[in-house]
Amino acid sequence: MIAFERVSLRLGSFSLKDVSLSINRGDYYFIIGPSGAGKTVLLEAIAGLHRPDSGRILLRGKEITDLPPERRGIGLVYQDYSLFPNMTVIDNVSYSLRVRGVRRQEARERVAGLLERFGVEHLADRYPGTLSGGEQQRVALARAIAVKPDILLLDEPLSALDPVTQERFIADLRRLHRDEGLTIVHVSHSRREAHMLATRMAVLIDGRLVDEGDADVVLNAPGSREVASFIGVENILDGVVMANDGGRATVDAGGLRFEAQTDAAAGEAVCLCIRADDLIIAVDYGRRPDAPNTMTGTVIQIVENGPVAEILVDAGMDMTAVMTRRSVRDLGIAPGVRVSLRVREDAIHVIRSALSARE
Repeated sequence: MIAFERVSLRLGSFSLKDVSLSINRGDYYFIIGPSGAGKTVLLEAIAGLHRPDSGRILLRGKEITDLPPERRGIGLVYQDYSLFPNMTVIDNVSYSLRVRGVRRQEARERVAGLLERFGVEHLADRYPGTLSGGEQQRVALARAIAVKPDILLLDEPLSALDPVTQERFIADLRRLHRDEGLTIVHVSHSRREAHMLATRMAVLIDGRLVDEGDADVVLNAPGSREVASFIGVENILDGVVMANDGGRATVDAGGLRFEAQTDAAAGEAVCLCIRADDLIIAVDYGRRPDAPNTMTGTVIQIVENGPVAEILVDAGMDMTAVMTRRSVRDLGIAPGVRVSLRVREDAIHVIRSALSARE
């Protein structure tokens, strides 16, 4: 539905660099990356607010590189909501209809259902300055879809909301995507939001598109060490393949021996990605210390986060595991305790270091 073909764009000292991507009809498409990566610039290029210096932007197979924003059929919601402070809620939401020639009273009648849908009908005559962040976000979303756009662009819509309001708004976005069949492009730096909402996604770092694909693939099988680090893979180990028997490789990583599934050949440098929740942790009783995919070490630190605990272990290299707080107590795991860590070979994602991009 939307395609970038080698788009480059310079704004001051920042530039998007040769970006190519594809967004399909009905996608909930995430663009994630650190602050300053160019996520909002890319979003605004989709909306038509920036013209590329080179490359093409396509919509439904037709080039729209020079098409003005008002003719693209796209709704945009910024993280600061951008509501008109001198207009009431109902006039804010009906504004986009009025500029398209719909009479004021008719526009107000048409948006009444939208206000009810987003649970803000009781705020119709209030002004934005009297609303909470969550209320303003719902009003901004209602305004964006009032004209029934084909594509909805969201610029970090959850960043200014408290955790409880975030959960409610995530549910709103899920329903909107499901019920309206909208194509949604959502910019964020939050991996958690991507896990909860995305069907497809791209990772943008320093103006470069470094990974793109189905969300499950990008999040669970990143295409490079750089992406693995950004999306929060807790344990990334550099190693060398010692042998490979039909796709089952033996890898030496800092003196530790792992068996993992990969086509990498003997002598090839690789990165092993191991999620903290894939590590099985137990009190070390000295059994099978030389078994593959098994490490022993000493607990350095335990950080409790709600019902779970992150456990940092010195196993010759720092390794992070997670388990429930209750399990930590039941097993007597504490700083200074010797533990063993084990991971299944099919839970290890292997990145071939010579292949910096997904093939």
